[in-house]
Amino acid sequence: MNWVSAITGVLVMWSSTAWGATLTWDANMEPNLAGYHVYRCSQLPCTRKAGASLLATLGKNETSLDIGFPAEIQYYFVTAYNRGNHESAASNLAVFVPVGSPPPPPTPGGLRIAPPQ
Repeated sequence: MNWVSAITGVLVMWSSTAWGATLTWDANMEPNLAGYHVYRCSQLPCTRKAGASLLATLGKNETSLDIGFPAEIQYYFVTAYNRGNHESAASNLAVFVPVGSPPPPPTPGGLRIAPPQ
């Protein structure tokens, strides 16, 4: 498996006042996929080596995560991992911007999602 390109597609974040924000991604179809790691950062840069903390480890059939209502700007990315615990490169960043927050700096790839107002 080419773990460098294991996570493809776009991270999508949506929210509603009833349920909070949800981070969603496209499923990885590799046969030895074990699951996904979801990382969170409070500032840029946001990588596994700089600023990220592991938020959740999910199974291979899970492609979304409820992140609630963060009070501050948060950045998220996802990696896939296989049964040998080899991790893919990170997905693009998704950004959660709470209502009333100033806009964050641009992210690599330019993806920025804010809750409905």
